[in-house]
Amino acid sequence: MVDSRIKGMILAASGVAVLSFDALLVRLVESDASVIAFYRGLFMGVIMLAAWIIKGEKDVIPKAKNDLFMILFIALISGIGTSLFVFSVKNTVAANTVVFLATSSFFGAIFSYLILKEKIKKETAIAIGVSFFGVIIIFGNSFSIGGGLLGDFLGILLAVFMGFQLTLLRKFKTFSHYFIISASGFFLMSIMYFIADDVFDISYQSLFFLFLMGLMQVVAMFLIYGATKYISSAEVGIFSTIETVLAPIWLWIFIAELPPSLTLVGGIFVISAIFINAYPHIKSRDKL
Repeated sequence: MVDSRIKGMILAASGVAVLSFDALLVRLVESDASVIAFYRGLFMGVIMLAAWIIKGEKDVIPKAKNDLFMILFIALISGIGTSLFVFSVKNTVAANTVVFLATSSFFGAIFSYLILKEKIKKETAIAIGVSFFGVIIIFGNSFSIGGGLLGDFLGILLAVFMGFQLTLLRKFKTFSHYFIISASGFFLMSIMYFIADDVFDISYQSLFFLFLMGLMQVVAMFLIYGATKYISSAEVGIFSTIETVLAPIWLWIFIAELPPSLTLVGGIFVISAIFINAYPHIKSRDKL
């Protein structure tokens, strides 16, 4: 039987690998960020609702009012986080967004301490400091070139929302992922409908990319949400390093978008921080 911890790691790694194409798809869609977020939410909601119906899962909506409020709150947080990714990629270098997203593991550690009372280990505290030094480098680069600050800020906010969301999912393990993902998509679609100028002003090619985006988002979220049942939110976030590495590669291969040199330097600090945090666990397993 596969160790539950290993299972969680496989799920997290697979989910993040799927997500690594996200930034590329956002770049390929020739439309406003609010329109992209609208269709992303629409396809997420519809695809997961269809999967939910086919699966025939029952009792996905909690009967207790407090649980119903919480599951809707998590869905809302998830929908907002999804929109933040799109707006961040559209307003800064895509590589910056995925580097910032990699810091979600450390925000997850902070929220786990506040909500779940899980102690922050010494190596995690050191890793948090190292990662945020990398973030400061990237922000400093945006200041120096006079652009991208809004996208960078949204990228950090995205990491905060992701860390918070993963922690809540770990706390409420019994909540249906079908319901949360579907509801988050419809929340996002509803919000963007009132923000976007004209959600129907979009090409068929862009719609195809958006469908792929929604499908990949559903698959990735389902895998990542599943991982929180077996490993901590901070550990799930650690696997975001996969996206940090792969996303810029896809952008370079398909659309020749290269990240600024200081983004690479900041990314090295963030990835180093992730391994600082993971190394003690890897070492302890080697001794078993």
